[in-house]
Amino acid sequence: MEIQKKLDRFFEEIQKDEFLQMRGLGNEVPYFIFDYEPEHELIVRQSVRYFTNRTHLNIKVLNLLKMVIELFDDIGLEGLKQFEEEQGTEALFDALRPTIEEEELVDKIAEAAEQAQIIFITGVGSVFPLVRAHELLNQLHPKVTNVPIVIFYPGTYTGQGLSLFNRFESNGYYRAFSI
Repeated sequence: MEIQKKLDRFFEEIQKDEFLQMRGLGNEVPYFIFDYEPEHELIVRQSVRYFTNRTHLNIKVLNLLKMVIELFDDIGLEGLKQFEEEQGTEALFDALRPTIEEEELVDKIAEAAEQAQIIFITGVGSVFPLVRAHELLNQLHPKVTNVPIVIFYPGTYTGQGLSLFNRFESNGYYRAFSI
């Protein structure tokens, strides 16, 4: 399917009351994955920005890279860059992981969800391997179940697992709906 047609259909679908009211989900969490070929990243970004600027819906777009950077505002981007130059990328990731694993990122998403009809999560590929989509969704599960969350995923979601950039397999994730 052509990416623009898929995006158009998606934006049409999420405006329906059934989606907004989370009808038909049973007891499942309202998590959705919009997967796409990685080479369509710029089209997806532009379409998300275009749609959210023109819709009547209250959509919060959360970019994971920006959120991770904000978590470390006290150090600053230059401080992180310097740490990586001096200690290496693995050491940087090891230093950042505890903060992310303490669910500060999840808490910020939960906070945004309190004031939104829908949450869009972007920037998944930009934070790999520091943040993985399946781990994020697992952490979100106990905290956010009352607002639809859509992850824009550059790769493939099979309903059983994720493959970022169609190259990196996840440990499996099956709770989200493909949209």
